[in-house]
Amino acid sequence: MDASIVRCSSCGQANRVPAVSEGKKAVCGRCKEELPPAGAASGHPIEITDATFASSIAEGCSVVDFWAPWCGPCRTIAPILEQLAAERSDLRFGKLNVDDNKRTAAAFRVQGIPLLVFFKDGVERGRLTGAHPRANIEAAIRQYLG
Repeated sequence: MDASIVRCSSCGQANRVPAVSEGKKAVCGRCKEELPPAGAASGHPIEITDATFASSIAEGCSVVDFWAPWCGPCRTIAPILEQLAAERSDLRFGKLNVDDNKRTAAAFRVQGIPLLVFFKDGVERGRLTGAHPRANIEAAIRQYLG
């Protein structure tokens, strides 16, 4: 039985999903939300917390946005990250609210936001601090994640 790992766009849970028959839908084992088809872009960044951080970046390529709701520049780049998440099935995009998740923010020595941190198989590959245009974010993705 061929199965793939699909990350829930609502809660971030990794789900092992077997091939699904025509007309059937796979749902998340944690929150019961419908899962996107294997290989499809999630459509939006997942919310990451201190508790889910390690599992969210453990496999594959990830871009994590360290942000806060009161941050104007964070709100400026949010639509760009939404677009990229909808278009790129090869990357996982996540958002970590630094006010609500101080442990992870401290562990990564976050001193300015927005901060995009690029991970490959759980290892940090690079950072981009501040509100940047889409072209700069895409260039950083190419530089740090190939």
